[in-house]
Amino acid sequence: MRIPVSVEFFGGGIRPMMDMSIRCEDPKLFGLIRAVIDTGSPTTILGNADVQKMRISQVQMGKLMGEEKEVNLGGAQIRTRILPNVEISVGGSKVIIPVQVPVKVNKGVPPPTILGIDFLVAGKFEFVFNAYKRESYLEKE
Repeated sequence: MRIPVSVEFFGGGIRPMMDMSIRCEDPKLFGLIRAVIDTGSPTTILGNADVQKMRISQVQMGKLMGEEKEVNLGGAQIRTRILPNVEISVGGSKVIIPVQVPVKVNKGVPPPTILGIDFLVAGKFEFVFNAYKRESYLEKE
């Protein structure tokens, strides 16, 4: 099965971008999101704009796991906590992984939502990105 990934100009260059839905049962969350696939990121991080768009409340933020962890990403310094068991749906496939959620921006402009290596591994996806031809897709057996 091949799942198309769009190649778009974003953040000063071309990037592989994917539409997806995310769902979590506790806290109860659902949202439609556009994310950058970043093979340089070991983990998936929800962008600050998507946190605001999904209207995640302070009560829901209180249900995030673990201590705040400082992350340097794209020139920004953000503090994140973990949202466990997030179901990410793309192209008919569902992947359940923990996702980092920004709880505080210390410096810079927070990045968009990023799908990291953890998403590719958990979904057993092969990722193909041909920048020259502007072609990209996820492939799953």
